[in-house]
Amino acid sequence: MRVFVAGGTGFVGPHLIREFLAEGYEVKALVRHPDRIARLPEGAEPVSGDPLKPGPWQEICASSQIVVNLVGANIFSRWTPAYKRLIRETRVYATRQIVSCLGKGAVLLNASAVGFYGADRGEEEVTESSGPGNDFLARVCQEWEREALAGERRGARVCLMRFGIVLGPDGGALKKMLLPFKLGLGGPLGSGKQWFPWIHIKDLCRAAVFLAQKETLAGPFNFVAPGIVRQKEFVKALGRVLRRPAILPVPAFVLRLVFGELADLFLGGVKARPARLLEAGFRFQFPEIESALEDLLRGRRF
Repeated sequence: MRVFVAGGTGFVGPHLIREFLAEGYEVKALVRHPDRIARLPEGAEPVSGDPLKPGPWQEICASSQIVVNLVGANIFSRWTPAYKRLIRETRVYATRQIVSCLGKGAVLLNASAVGFYGADRGEEEVTESSGPGNDFLARVCQEWEREALAGERRGARVCLMRFGIVLGPDGGALKKMLLPFKLGLGGPLGSGKQWFPWIHIKDLCRAAVFLAQKETLAGPFNFVAPGIVRQKEFVKALGRVLRRPAILPVPAFVLRLVFGELADLFLGGVKARPARLLEAGFRFQFPEIESALEDLLRGRRF
């Protein structure tokens, strides 16, 4: 069975490709820039093309039983008007091109984010049945998901993967946090009371394959660990694992000065639960933050 992956050379993509390869799937990965082919795991076949534009790559997409869409500009950059357009367009236009070539009976695993619910939901427990937010990223996620759900009209089964903060050993948010801890400057952002929805990269990949294989599952799924913590609890756990202090908070005004509108994501929080994954019988390998960090940072001490 063939898996076609768009956006496979980013942070999540190579991990997910390895998971599908380990399960015995044939994997073809869309690559826009030739110099990124080296990022693909051994065993994945590169396909040249631009996911934002029609092209011969769509023939391979159309003949694949499972299509994974991870395309989207990194949100962790200062949100100028031009960059906000890039965040939206890379997600919406790529998804539109991918959906246009889906075959009947195909499965589309489309990335999204818990940002769908808004940057800050306070103490509200959020599940897949909760309504959307109304800030910039929430609106992008809603439009992104609408484009993906159009695949149902082509006879595809569509699963929306609403990622929390993905923790991995080689990139993403965790990698960016290590330097401050190495310098003894680790600490919570703002008050630290905000909820911190996270997921171990291994569980993300296992959950994606789980959805691909469960023919009755469709719609939105929160890709977050059951053991949600507040931001200050996360940094304390990280400090314990690294054996470094985690006591210096970063004031909200500093974050706003450095990151502008993006700071709202750091200072807000969503108490998201993986209700539908758990109901479907998925079992997390890393449900709690301490064991997840121990696995990701095993042997790493400063």
